[in-house]
Amino acid sequence: MPSTSFTESLKDFLSDQKQPKFRYQQIVEGFYQKYYSSLDQFTNLPQSLIELLKESSLNPVPLTPLHTVSSSQSEKVLFKTNQNQLVESVYLSYQTRDENKFRHSLCVSSQSGCALGCEFCATGAVGFKQNLSADEIVGQLLHFLRQSKAVDTIVFMGMGEPLVNQESVFKAVEIITNPQIIAFSPKRITISTVGIVPGIERIIKDSPNINLAISLHHPNQKEREVLMPISKTYPIDQIFDATNAYIRATKNRVFIAYTLMKDTNDSSKEAHDLAKLIKSQEDTAYLYHVNLIRYHQAPSKTAFTPSDTATIKNFGEVLDKYHISHSLRQNFGHEIDAACGQLYATYLQKS
Repeated sequence: MPSTSFTESLKDFLSDQKQPKFRYQQIVEGFYQKYYSSLDQFTNLPQSLIELLKESSLNPVPLTPLHTVSSSQSEKVLFKTNQNQLVESVYLSYQTRDENKFRHSLCVSSQSGCALGCEFCATGAVGFKQNLSADEIVGQLLHFLRQSKAVDTIVFMGMGEPLVNQESVFKAVEIITNPQIIAFSPKRITISTVGIVPGIERIIKDSPNINLAISLHHPNQKEREVLMPISKTYPIDQIFDATNAYIRATKNRVFIAYTLMKDTNDSSKEAHDLAKLIKSQEDTAYLYHVNLIRYHQAPSKTAFTPSDTATIKNFGEVLDKYHISHSLRQNFGHEIDAACGQLYATYLQKS
């Protein structure tokens, strides 16, 4: 059974205590809109209710921050869950093309570790530890908001596969986007998946306004199965059937994440195959955008190395010939092991 969120439990608690209904919104506004970290910050609640809440086990942020490491554009925080598992979040701050403006993106985790075992990903080497609850996911956001850090976009691209932990992820999205709770626009949220088809179908049904990113990393089925074993369960053609349904239902762009690794998936042939794969989607092809990503090495994944600059340039030029929309993602966070595929929450450093 999925866990009950703080907001759900709070309603039941206040009802059991025969409290007036407006108390719920007062408490929600304090924790989720004013970013209170303690019940002692509430000046609009009777002390008797504060004491009752303290005695209860209710907690909107069931995470303990353990360690923070920062670079010029990134901040990575290591948290511990109540089950003593570790998880990381990454806060990115970067200049836009207009040099006077900064954008702030938060990369949240949905699991501690990951069971999918993608060959090139450090998180996969950790193995699966725990599905995060909705409150543990939302708590990552609240941690940064409590520090008065602006958050323009939220991306589910941290530890774990979001659509394997669907109940918590969709409940977290509901809390984050609820106008009476955090009121964050769903259009500023992206869920990244390796291609869990039932989860993509649920996005269409339950959260069609959020953005979708597909971690593809190879255009050919057999080779992708080697890199990403989950492809045996959800083949490339099934993934694109689901993403095409998402595009037709939402008219939203789909982002294809493609990490370039030397002598693994970065040849001209693979660039042509990727372009042809996208072009073969016909009526939806124009709404696919490829995010090319430099491979970021991690201690557990020494077998893979980044593609060189000339190879990356050639790969992009092939996509240009087919008029495939693409960009090279900026290299944020690699110096603090906070880039794509590098999150391993110090497990490997301890072993």
